[in-house]
Amino acid sequence: MLSGLRRIARGALFATARDWTDRLASSSPALVLAPHPDDETIGCGATILRKIAAGASVTVVVVTDGRHSHRSSYCSPEDLAALRRVEMADAAKRLGGPEVLWLDLPDGQAGTDVDALAERVGALVRERGVEDLFSTCAWEAHPDHAAVGRAARLVADRTGARLFEYPVWLWGSWPLAKGGRWSSFSQFARVALTGGAVTVRTAEVRDRKLHALAAHRTQLGHRPDGVPADEPWVSLPPAVLDDAGRGVELFLRYRGQADR
Repeated sequence: MLSGLRRIARGALFATARDWTDRLASSSPALVLAPHPDDETIGCGATILRKIAAGASVTVVVVTDGRHSHRSSYCSPEDLAALRRVEMADAAKRLGGPEVLWLDLPDGQAGTDVDALAERVGALVRERGVEDLFSTCAWEAHPDHAAVGRAARLVADRTGARLFEYPVWLWGSWPLAKGGRWSSFSQFARVALTGGAVTVRTAEVRDRKLHALAAHRTQLGHRPDGVPADEPWVSLPPAVLDDAGRGVELFLRYRGQADR
């Protein structure tokens, strides 16, 4: 029942979201926060492509090294992190060449010190004159994604950058989130009723976005060399991949303390 209600809520947001393609695909300097290498492409690959085409300076900040996306007896966490770094470099080329910076936190530890993370990102925002900040949503159930979202909100509060949150894992647990049914429904209602959801069209760049996503091979079920076929190697869930291929990218606008 809850999953059905969440599908209805998601559909309502997509149906009522305003098209902000022209506003967000502008030449204003942007910084994209990715909790793990691949989130940048899943959530806002088309927006990155469009902004770069418009002449914007775009920086992708990868917060963690992604070493724990898979458990393997044949590929160590260190080797997996190295592979994901190579994949990220390839994906960035396919996205038009945004600068990629790594914060090199171990996968799973983005929330160790959210304030320190916000300080590091805030320094980059000020240094680069960033106007548009993109991040995973602070309401996501995935702890790294939520921590990066909370840090991004602190950065927006402190610097004045416009923050747009892109959902990756959000729809599996929000709204009506466990342990906060009413508060998460209130969050949804506020977004839906106040024009808090906006979109960027992907149509003209969709194939290029999916080409960039294909660079993240380890996340799409491709085993690294030396990992035998009989060892499980999971792929991103179909629901996440389907959302990545939609005709629009959805963003939730952060508007200060009211959204906390």
